[in-house]
Amino acid sequence: MYSILSVPFYDNRAQQYTKILCVNAVPVAGPLAALVKTIRPPRLSGLSGNGGNRCIHALHNPEHDHALMTPDELPELFAFLVSNGYTVDLGLTKLAAKHQSGGGPSTNANANANPSANANSLVCIISHTIPRSALVS
Repeated sequence: MYSILSVPFYDNRAQQYTKILCVNAVPVAGPLAALVKTIRPPRLSGLSGNGGNRCIHALHNPEHDHALMTPDELPELFAFLVSNGYTVDLGLTKLAAKHQSGGGPSTNANANANPSANANSLVCIISHTIPRSALVS
């Protein structure tokens, strides 16, 4: 199981704050692993402990290899996940979001104005089942 998160990120090229999509851990196997880029984000002003020292596992857009995915690209991410055998666990996502500070799944509202709002927001929890045919060769 993996958590997909919306994380504030300072884009040095555009010189602005944005939100990007990340996964809590690099998938060991499965198609999602090909979309993960482990990066060391720049430190966010006003946020202690975020960036600088800690790497994150950002998702990149498969159509544009150097572009990181944003919450605006969630429909594309969900289409990729479903077509590649991933399942979004709605029950666990709702339970985790209920206990997350901020209260619920993320939105991209005010990401540029206030990057500390919903610093790391849960988008969803996913799982991947390896088909039996892949296990028996």
